[in-house]
Amino acid sequence: MPLYSMVAWPTAELSDWLTGVQRRLGVSSYGDPHLNLRVPFEYEGQPQTLICDVRRSLAGMSPFQVEFLRWRHFPHVVFLEYALSVPLRDLHQQLIQVPGAPAGKYDGEQFIPHLSLAIGICDWAEESVWRELEPLRPPQSSFEVQAASLTREGGGELREVHTFPLGDSLTGMREQEQ
Repeated sequence: MPLYSMVAWPTAELSDWLTGVQRRLGVSSYGDPHLNLRVPFEYEGQPQTLICDVRRSLAGMSPFQVEFLRWRHFPHVVFLEYALSVPLRDLHQQLIQVPGAPAGKYDGEQFIPHLSLAIGICDWAEESVWRELEPLRPPQSSFEVQAASLTREGGGELREVHTFPLGDSLTGMREQEQ
């Protein structure tokens, strides 16, 4: 069953900075840098149906800023955590209600907006990676989310299926569907 994600792409400056830090430290994440808007999910229906349902769920959502909070780490994982603002929380809630795309374990109350830096860090490297990252700050403390992108995972990459500009009216969306 295909695995989909809903993401927002950071600015080119932030993305380039993050990939530069990854290269310098010899770590990687999954695909290009992206802000998860919900946990990846399985969907067995038709992609066009998913696109229409996501479009409807995003109706009335406006662009918003996301603010960097801090570096976070869990075993084998390091990421940049972003504040769960009211607009981001509302967008997340809408996305986890898309029919046929049930919320995951880390959606809802467990959801942490983030840009992953490293996934699968070896035990012996975790402490040194953390010491290198802790004093670093991204070149931008915030960025604007202007669109949500539906992606499909495959071969270690995220392949964009459809991008939904935020702020589109429901009337405009109906016209696009016809």
